[in-house]
Amino acid sequence: MHLTSLLLPLLPCTSALLIPRAGGPTATPLPPSCTPTSPTTNLTSQAPIGSFRKQHLLYQFHIPLPDATPIAERWQECLEQCNGLEGCVAAYMADGLRAPKNANGAQGEKGRGCLMFDAEMAEGDLGEVKGVRKAKAGNLGCEE
Repeated sequence: MHLTSLLLPLLPCTSALLIPRAGGPTATPLPPSCTPTSPTTNLTSQAPIGSFRKQHLLYQFHIPLPDATPIAERWQECLEQCNGLEGCVAAYMADGLRAPKNANGAQGEKGRGCLMFDAEMAEGDLGEVKGVRKAKAGNLGCEE
């Protein structure tokens, strides 16, 4: 068996394991004064609506699925990157999100996405999206 045949299945996972991401915000642990709160109790298949994304999106990253890292761990990373990004006050993560046009080779492919915003999310900023699952959203709620 060739070494390449053993390593080839690992290639899709390698980009997801590089932390911090090149050009991305530095993950900054949440201090005790930050208590993330969800804008809604029924979030599982919801995503930020287009107008909210257009007005308030600061940064996003996408990871191809399957992802060997549990979504809870990725969600913590998403929150900490939001905390490290100036002006970021809310974050969102879910499986089944389409990668944006500028995503290196993954354009339009569904995967796990983390979106960071400069405005807190409210229930009306989210809507049902077919194929979205395991959604999580949080307003950081950091006290100055």
